[in-house]
Amino acid sequence: MLPKLRSLAESFLNTDQDNGTALALLANVAYTEMQFSEAFPLVERALTILPKDPGLNLLLINKYRKSHGSYGPIDAFPIIFAALENIFEWAKQQDNSARYHEVRYFYHRHRVTPYSIYTRLKSFNQRYWEKREGDRISQIGEDGIKKCRDLIAVEQTAFYKLIEEADDPIIFKDETSENTDFWEAYLNTLQDRGLAVPRWKLTPKIQEKLLSYFKTKIEAGVIDGLTMLPSQLPKYVPLFPDTMLLELREFAEEVYDKQPENGAAAKMLALIEQNGYNPFNEQAITLVPNDPEICFYVIRYNISLTLLEKLFERSQRQSKSELYHWLVKLYKEIGTTPCVSYRKLMKYPKENAELIARYKALIVQAQKVFEQRLEHEPNDWYALRGLGDIYETLGKTKLAQQYPWKPQYPWKPPAENRWAQQAWIGRQMPDFSAVALDGTPISGSDYHGKMLVLNFCAKWCGFCAPEIPYLKKVYEEHHDKGLEVIGVSLDESEAELREYIEEHEIPWLQIFEGKGWKSELAQYFGVTKVPSQWLIDRDGKIISVDTRKEQLDQLVKWTEATRVGNVIPEFSAVDVNRKPISPSAFQGKVVLLYFWTSQDYCEKELTYIDTVYQKYHTKGFDIIGVNIAG
Repeated sequence: MLPKLRSLAESFLNTDQDNGTALALLANVAYTEMQFSEAFPLVERALTILPKDPGLNLLLINKYRKSHGSYGPIDAFPIIFAALENIFEWAKQQDNSARYHEVRYFYHRHRVTPYSIYTRLKSFNQRYWEKREGDRISQIGEDGIKKCRDLIAVEQTAFYKLIEEADDPIIFKDETSENTDFWEAYLNTLQDRGLAVPRWKLTPKIQEKLLSYFKTKIEAGVIDGLTMLPSQLPKYVPLFPDTMLLELREFAEEVYDKQPENGAAAKMLALIEQNGYNPFNEQAITLVPNDPEICFYVIRYNISLTLLEKLFERSQRQSKSELYHWLVKLYKEIGTTPCVSYRKLMKYPKENAELIARYKALIVQAQKVFEQRLEHEPNDWYALRGLGDIYETLGKTKLAQQYPWKPQYPWKPPAENRWAQQAWIGRQMPDFSAVALDGTPISGSDYHGKMLVLNFCAKWCGFCAPEIPYLKKVYEEHHDKGLEVIGVSLDESEAELREYIEEHEIPWLQIFEGKGWKSELAQYFGVTKVPSQWLIDRDGKIISVDTRKEQLDQLVKWTEATRVGNVIPEFSAVDVNRKPISPSAFQGKVVLLYFWTSQDYCEKELTYIDTVYQKYHTKGFDIIGVNIAG
């Protein structure tokens, strides 16, 4: 179709070289065909005729993003500002149309926003331009910062059309007590309304209240080595509207300039900057000496032994469970732990003796924490796999076998490794909570006693849609008998997911976080490919994590039929001598079905099995061996 569109556009341009629609169409075709050198001169020509066209302006911004990184060279900023102004001006005139939502979606995908440019200009200003006062580049930076402030407000009007004041949550219906923690109260209303964090909306009144709340906490500074800022703030700060981030940033900068010892201001600035070379990271760590959260936050960008030691030390001051919390986050969100560094250093033990001793001290602390966790939660997944990692690292092979774990990419360096989903097979399904796309709260514990299929999928996955007929067949045949399906979407566009659900008439609940591969559930379970269909039996045991097509239906039937206490289903086979075998031939006997393969550990097991066979065979005991080695 693209060649036909190109031919169509060129036919109009042959008679009218200034046909803006034809130029725009030709530019889009060239861009789609990856002919960038051809596309962008056409974009610039078309913009002289259609200056407010959102698609053309987005292509123009994308040119600089692809050619020069996320923001383009400093000289390009005036061009980018003009393109942003054109997009916002167009968006302000639109209603709630499909075209408007499409433009907004692609605008956010570019991640070139007034606030993103503002943060870069501020960073350059702090490092370079203050020393170049008065030159042309410095002036572009200063003018750019002012322009960004203006454009952030315009962007809010264009793409963040806020909900009405009447939709403010219930906390505003009555005057809140002076003792009410406004932040906690607001988060509670999100849970009560079944809102997932990425989909929250802030009315002007809530923004005003939150700004007042955080400013008060910043002004309070540090008490007993901790700030008054709420916990888990790194999770929420990136979700604040740019207008809030701008005001919080400039307020915190003003406080910090006047009070360089104010750790709350330094921490807020560190969290707002959101990068590993943030000048406020080190100040925040120093000025808030009892806070493990800021250590972990910086470790995400720059892991170091000193920071790990501070994280462990500060966590231990509070409780063992606090250290467990941060260890889980190390495994879950970073994938780099003391074990990883220890294994690297052990390649040259003599040269690294001092560092090895310090890392081993951390590993021993982590081991004790995980062991204590298992005393109270025997099936805790992170404690189990953490101990497996530790015992493997320390060379305790027998213990490591009791806590099996599998790296996702064993051929890659340890720092690039994360946990593979196959290690879940045979484990108990941990409890989890989420909110479905339709607002239904979901808890893993609610499905105990039922068969459950977790279907990790995405619209953009070419292999996912062909699986739906097989999954629907399983759902339709077994739903009345207690089988449920929950979809976990790795899409980023809610509109596309809803279209996908409607197109395929999917009847089961769908979880949507809008984070793609960064979905918290996908990361927790180590999901690295889609589709991944997890089958959990009625006792909460994970049977399979990657069964597809007809095999899923077969596995469901077999799992149900072979539950303890059920009658084994009839089947037919032949033995190595070509004699027929079926369960009905063994009626009245006790039979052991032994599935095995030609591995050393299976052959060793045969010795014990043979002992039992010789002892009880004459009393009605028999064995059927099923070799699965192929």
